Order: sequence, then C-alpha cells, then structure tokens
Amino acid sequence: MKVAIKITLLLLVVGYLIFAIVEFSQRTEERVCEAVDIEITDSLEGGFVTEDYIHGILTKNKVFAEGKKLSGIDIQGLEETLKNDPYIDSARCYCSAASHLCIYIIPQRPVLHVIQNNGDNYYLDGSGATMPVENMNIDLCLATGNITKDYAKKNLMELAKFIYKDEFWDKQIEQIHVTDKHEIELYPRVGEHVIILGTPDNFREKLEKLMIFYKNGLSKTGWNKYSIINLSYDGQIVCTKKDNTKKL
Repeated sequence: MKVAIKITLLLLVVGYLIFAIVEFSQRTEERVCEAVDIEITDSLEGGFVTEDYIHGILTKNKVFAEGKKLSGIDIQGLEETLKNDPYIDSARCYCSAASHLCIYIIPQRPVLHVIQNNGDNYYLDGSGATMPVENMNIDLCLATGNITKDYAKKNLMELAKFIYKDEFWDKQIEQIHVTDKHEIELYPRVGEHVIILGTPDNFREKLEKLMIFYKNGLSKTGWNKYSIINLSYDGQIVCTKKDNTKKL
C-alpha cells in the first residue's frame, strides 16, 4: 500500500512538472518584453562601453526588443552581434521571469595605444587584438616609431601589459618608442630623461634595476640630473649627463 502511495505521489509530481514546463513555455511564447536591462562589468574606470553605447548597437542593428514578444527575439543572434563589436569581449543575453531582456557585457580591455610610422592608429588589448580608436579617448601608454602590428604583438605586448598592471609604472611610463634599429626607448612622465631599454628581453629585471636606481639614486640627486638612463647593458646602468657618462 505504501509503495502504491509513493508511486502515485511520484506520478503526480512528475505530471505537475510537465504541466508547469508546458505552461511556462506557452506563457513565454505570449510574453512581451517589458524592458531591456544592460549590465556592464570589468570595464575601465569611466568606461568607454556604456549603456548608451550598447543601445546604439541595438538601434544600428534594428533590435527593438521592448513591446516585442520574447519568443521573437533572436537571443543567439543578438549575442553574436554584440560579440562582433571590437570593443566587446563577451556578451550573454537571456529573458528573465519578469519579461525583461537582460544583456550582460564584458568589454575588451585595451592595454596599449599604437601609432605606427605609416599613420596606422589603434589600440591593442591583452590578447593582441586590435581595436579602433574612433570616438574613444582612453588614457594608455602610447607606442610609436618603427612598429608593425606583428611587431607590436610579438615584442611589445608583454611589456605593455606589465606597465598597465603595475601601479607605479602605469603612472610613470608615458610612451614606448621603437627606433629604426628596433631598440626600445621609454619616456617617463616624471624626470627629463630617456630610458633606453634596448631589446624587450628581460624587461622586468631591467625595470627592477631602474626602480632601485630611482629610489637610491634619483631621489637623492634629483630627477633631472641625467638626460639618458641606459638599461641595455648587463649588470649595470649607464647614465648620461650633458657631457659625460657615468657607470654605476
């Protein structure tokens, strides 16, 4: 008897679940989108991808969700449209129980602004993907000089990400310049000197040496004593004054 009761209860529960799923599905077919909720996360401070920007993409692609049946909204197509935007890293869209179209956005995070000698002007994100600069004003380290996109990805990306993520160097290094000989020069915001990095090899060790020199040297002698600080030599820093060279 107890077994029969259990089986009956189980059948009732299963039946209810099937009914609820069918009912919910039917209601979804008839439900109308009441609003569009946009959430943007992991953006830059004062982010360049805003709700207005997302609404602009929706309008440009003639996605007018409000007042439209939820069943008529191409969720997958909308996600692809958003992810194809050069400033968006990922997008997730779904319809909520409250009949809202919910859009969740993670923007791309540029780490370097590049202006090549040939005039090409673009941002690079952490993966090396290019992003257009039109209508965007992002305060980033600028790379100039004898650069191609391939060179920037292979030789400048790790340095740029290091500078971007480090609180001190992000504020101190304003520009990376690549000479015709593909030697890297760094231009700081504080101090009237040029930092010769040479090749990007072992740039962490080179900048660590420079940090020690900043703390133990320039903090005592003054930030404008040298015109050139050369980090390209193994085991030493070569500093150039107006008319002489001093090895440390």
